[in-house]
Amino acid sequence: MSKNKYTIAQILPALNTGGVERGVVEISKALTESNFRSIVISSGGHFESQLRRNGAIHYKLDVHSKNPLRWVKIRNQLKVILEEEKVDLLHLCSRAPAWIAFPLGSILDIPVITSVHMRFRRTNIFKKIYNSVLTKGDAVIAISKHIEKSIKTVFPKVAHKINVIHRGVDLELFNPNNIKAGRIIAQSKILNLRDNVPVIVMASRPAMWKGYSVLITALSKVKEDFQCVLIGAGDGSTKFQNILINKIIKLKLEAKVKLLKSTRDIQAAMILGDIVVMPSLTPEPFGRVILEAQALGKIPIAFDHGGASETIIDGKNGFLAKPNDVDSLSKKIALALSLKGSKMEKIGEFAKKNVSKNFSHDKMCKLTLSLYKRCLADYKR
Repeated sequence: MSKNKYTIAQILPALNTGGVERGVVEISKALTESNFRSIVISSGGHFESQLRRNGAIHYKLDVHSKNPLRWVKIRNQLKVILEEEKVDLLHLCSRAPAWIAFPLGSILDIPVITSVHMRFRRTNIFKKIYNSVLTKGDAVIAISKHIEKSIKTVFPKVAHKINVIHRGVDLELFNPNNIKAGRIIAQSKILNLRDNVPVIVMASRPAMWKGYSVLITALSKVKEDFQCVLIGAGDGSTKFQNILINKIIKLKLEAKVKLLKSTRDIQAAMILGDIVVMPSLTPEPFGRVILEAQALGKIPIAFDHGGASETIIDGKNGFLAKPNDVDSLSKKIALALSLKGSKMEKIGEFAKKNVSKNFSHDKMCKLTLSLYKRCLADYKR
């Protein structure tokens, strides 16, 4: 095989829904479109068929295992795959796969890139050692400046290896013009929205740290009329849902706030909203939903910490509330609801331009492939 056509292997725990998984699928597609060979190794999941449609090769292997006693066997199986496919570069996207695969970089004499999608915190020595594997790559990708800062804080000696490559939004997938009326009508029926009442959307997995309870409290202080759908909250446990339902009843928001299951057409669901809220209590490593809202021309609101601080310019393309401050969040929601049509459209247009210029799927892929090429060139010198 000509070395003009390099083979890149991305390794991650699984291929189900999530930011890491979506990023791997997107980069894999960009690789095949750029005349690379794309190999993905995981324990499998929903995205397998999409990978294959995009021209990638997927190998199912237990690289998600956190049991060190199994790592040697899995590593040997992985080594066979990498040798047979003549892989030129490894990209490790999570800690367990990195512990399994990292030694193969030196054994096979190929460069290794690692990605950090989570915050590193000062913690016990064992957790620090476990996290440290993601700093050992020839290059380290941080998905936001917030993540870069957390890496430098805990592992200052690797600062020179860090490359900030923000996650990106697929501007075709989140283009309002590409969302057909039939999809919007179908989602409208599922959401059961009232006509002529502003819609607030929160779309997240059912975890309390995502800020569901804080948002409900903040909404109880909003005087403007609204309706709010908590998409994903309906996937939570009975206990989780009951906590939220009891709070909604206590604050007399039964007619305004509803819990819903996650949807397979989040684009059509979000386009029905006027405001998209991401009230995460702890800083999001990145927070892709904020950019997806902007790409659709919606007004995002989040707390001013983590990735949201990098993607929202307060008052320009959304609003930032003081971290974990219920009153501040309530005021920002009320401010967004009070906007007149022209002002809302102006923010929406600025938001679309911001995403297109700074946080597109294409830009993420181009920067990642450029890093691959640079590492390959430097490694072979």
